[in-house]
Amino acid sequence: MIPAAVAVLGLVGALTAAHLASAEPAGPETGGLDTEVLEDRLADVAALTAGSVLVEVRDGDDAWNGAAGARDLDANAPQARPGDRVRIGSVTKSMVAAIVLQLEGEGRLDLDDPIGDHLPGILPYDEQPTIRQLLQHTGGVPEWVGALYPGLAEGDLTEVREGYRTHYEPEELIDLATQDPPLFAPGEGWSYSNTGYAVLGLLIEERTGHSLRHELKHRIFKPAGLRHTYYPHDHGSGIRGRHSVPYITTGDADEPYFDATAVSPSQLGASGGVVSTVGDVNEFYDALTDGTLLTDEQLAEAAAFVETGTGFQYGLGLGGVTMGCPDDPEELFIGHAGDGMGHQTRTFHSFDGERQITLSWSLDDKHGHADPAAFEEALFGLLAAGLCGTAS
Repeated sequence: MIPAAVAVLGLVGALTAAHLASAEPAGPETGGLDTEVLEDRLADVAALTAGSVLVEVRDGDDAWNGAAGARDLDANAPQARPGDRVRIGSVTKSMVAAIVLQLEGEGRLDLDDPIGDHLPGILPYDEQPTIRQLLQHTGGVPEWVGALYPGLAEGDLTEVREGYRTHYEPEELIDLATQDPPLFAPGEGWSYSNTGYAVLGLLIEERTGHSLRHELKHRIFKPAGLRHTYYPHDHGSGIRGRHSVPYITTGDADEPYFDATAVSPSQLGASGGVVSTVGDVNEFYDALTDGTLLTDEQLAEAAAFVETGTGFQYGLGLGGVTMGCPDDPEELFIGHAGDGMGHQTRTFHSFDGERQITLSWSLDDKHGHADPAAFEEALFGLLAAGLCGTAS
């Protein structure tokens, strides 16, 4: 589920060295983008997955978008379009983190406050992680996903099939995860935690007196101009408007794909519940880097990365990766990866917001690709073409 974000960010780091040696100069450009190369790289990705693929690339004022495949796996389904909505999964964390940073700027909290100062008893631990540690996954808080769906790690979807539409309050998921002791003392390790972001969603509501949905709309979606983005109601189901169908692959030849459209939004929540488009996600990160949502100082604090031991760096709701671009192999790009229960999203951006790429596809990556290793290579090639202007 959502922790797949960790695996792909690590993969980007692992693939970089191999691609440094093989990257080729880009071909003829139209504006600032080589659309021929981008179309070829999109075709490479689409050829290796049965689902749809959506992408938007920006370089300054120039933009290119593309889509491949059908919106669902039924015969005669309409073709996907770049503006189709998807669940962006853990990309939501960048939005939640931006709100927390805004609240710090307003004097409503300090990032180094222990979370228990604001939400007493939310974590049943003697040593309370700070807000900063929850944001950067260094709080040691266990994961709720494996506790709710223990068979998922073995590819067994029995529990998911039975429970994916069940409504949970954030406190219930937090209580489920924290039946186990902390993974480590706060600040003494790194472990990706959706539970920590469920806590941060409650913190935002406690500090503002409004729902997380309200704060996302008024602090993020409206000022950033995200016209096709929304945070679903907890008891809703489905995805509004045109969208690709999200599938979880099962590994069962008789029933290979499980339609996860109707998953309860409450299970994704502050850690991964936002529904958006690839274009709106680029708009969000543009607003994150151009001063619309955060000051320069706040962005720098969000991008104060820690090592994770997994091949990428992590800050406050932001991942950091190097792509090995020929012009600057050490250039760091910020963004996130997201697993939206079937929908998979990858989004990376230069610090100045000039070069951006967001792509999403509709099958999770456990069994959904004819050749998973080749799919990851093709994925990296598309990311590199968008961010580096290289045909890798």
